[in-house]
Amino acid sequence: MSKFQFQQSYGRILGVAYTALYKRLAKHMKENNLPITPDQFRVLTHLWQSDGLSQQELAIGSHRDKANVTRIVDILEREGIVERRDHENDRRIYRIFLTAKGKKLETVAAECGQAALRDAQAGISKADMDTCMAVLKKTIENLK
Repeated sequence: MSKFQFQQSYGRILGVAYTALYKRLAKHMKENNLPITPDQFRVLTHLWQSDGLSQQELAIGSHRDKANVTRIVDILEREGIVERRDHENDRRIYRIFLTAKGKKLETVAAECGQAALRDAQAGISKADMDTCMAVLKKTIENLK
């Protein structure tokens, strides 16, 4: 039986690629003086698409646990990027809304995200990207 080659495994390569993309996004955000992190960006993308989501909806959409999303929302609220409002029908739930400052960040943040993806995909053919996306989607499906 051959020894498991962790350094060359699918999981290891996938993790290294994610970390490299995360760092590149952080670099682009820093260069553009954005006051958010990639983790905060991940949550904000859902609010830019659908403002007023609950923390639970943000957790599900961003594939983060609720405690992590709560911490991120706390920071974003402290920075004046989002605000919590009581849910109109359930006092136990807060809905998260973008402030004017949060809405203003969307264009530059999206450009940073697109730049990081362009960097990551440089030199990769469309056919290879299509294959890569199919493999990643199948991986996600397998792990649900």
